[in-house]
Amino acid sequence: MKNYLKIIVAMLIWSTWGPMIRWLALPPDVVLFSTSLVASFTVPAFLAIRGELHLGGVGRYWWLFGLLALSSITNNISYFYALGHTTVSNAVFTHYTAPIFVALLAPIVISERLQKITMLSLPIAVLGMVMIVMAGGGLVLQGEHTAGIVAGTISGLAYAFIIIFSRKLSRMLMHHKAVVLLPWITTVVMAPAVFLSDYHLDGRQMSLLLLTGVFHSTLAPLLYYDALRKVMAQHAAILGYMEPLAAIPLAYVLLSETPSLFALFGGALILFSGYLVVRSRPGQES
Repeated sequence: MKNYLKIIVAMLIWSTWGPMIRWLALPPDVVLFSTSLVASFTVPAFLAIRGELHLGGVGRYWWLFGLLALSSITNNISYFYALGHTTVSNAVFTHYTAPIFVALLAPIVISERLQKITMLSLPIAVLGMVMIVMAGGGLVLQGEHTAGIVAGTISGLAYAFIIIFSRKLSRMLMHHKAVVLLPWITTVVMAPAVFLSDYHLDGRQMSLLLLTGVFHSTLAPLLYYDALRKVMAQHAAILGYMEPLAAIPLAYVLLSETPSLFALFGGALILFSGYLVVRSRPGQES
């Protein structure tokens, strides 16, 4: 139960990205670079305090860390692009095709046997997500939305690979190394684009970036990667639906966006699917 709760807490933290992005009002590459820069200092400091900062053996698996970083950057950039080039519903729905990709790819990439509970809970979670999207106006397929929909689907596939590669590294007891290296790589890769961008930071924005760097890019990844040592990738993917689900009450509280009854029912289905996964944990963690 403890590991499942860690993933849920991480998802609850990440569910606040929407309001944070709106309050920051900065280009996505600036947000990604800045939060990664903060995490590149806070993550090693946190692990050093706990005596868990060990980077030995990284060179042997450099390709796996590289694939994880590539997946992470692709996921963020394509999702932010989708949010800017189609409706929020389209972006969210296509992004959260990730659990479907995980269910299909995990048995192939990391030899993770497809669980019966996954085949039961995944369709329930997807149905709940569809209901939330439909309550928000549905999936819009007009031509001007095509680029955003494609980008959202790419972000979903990249997110699936993040889960799969993270699970593999966690099983190899390299989850702390992944949490340290990922913000370093992201900061270096994003730096050229950010330095060429035209933007201005005020005190409020810098405070918010520091806050997101500590919580979204430090605390949440530490919880998530640590939990993946014991939680199967397909189960973690389904629990990932807690992120868009949590965005409903957050939007109501922080942005005064009232959810419809249809959206609330979809949320209840997602909660039920997560309950099925957590309830099945005896004998399912490995």
